Amino acid sequence: MLVKYAAKRTWPEKSAVWEHQGEAETAQAFAVEFATIEQLGVDVEFLVMEREGGGEIQFFRVAGTSPFRVLPAESRAGGVVAPAATAVDESEPEPIAMPSMSPVISMLTYMARVAFMAILVIAVLGFAMKYIRAWLS
Repeated sequence: MLVKYAAKRTWPEKSAVWEHQGEAETAQAFAVEFATIEQLGVDVEFLVMEREGGGEIQFFRVAGTSPFRVLPAESRAGGVVAPAATAVDESEPEPIAMPSMSPVISMLTYMARVAFMAILVIAVLGFAMKYIRAWLS
């Protein structure tokens, strides 16, 4: 019996939309079809969700590309492999991942370099125009 599935990438680049939808006999077969159609590279991770019924979600990782081979994978949270699903202990709150400040710092560094170069060019052009005016007068 064919079941409807949808798939999207989760790592290293996370997709906001379902990239592939279709029918297959198993989630594993659909995962191989998705990896083949999208020509995914080795170690790319994605999820496959059953669209009807229970809406079961399974994570896969591309293990080989010729022919495409996929293996079950763990869910990634914040770029770190999450532990296997276990009983939830309500007494300990789940740690919250801090966002990376690296992109902000690199953007500010880039903006500072551009501002420095702009000020330097304007100053040099000001002196150059002053001497050109004096020379033409």
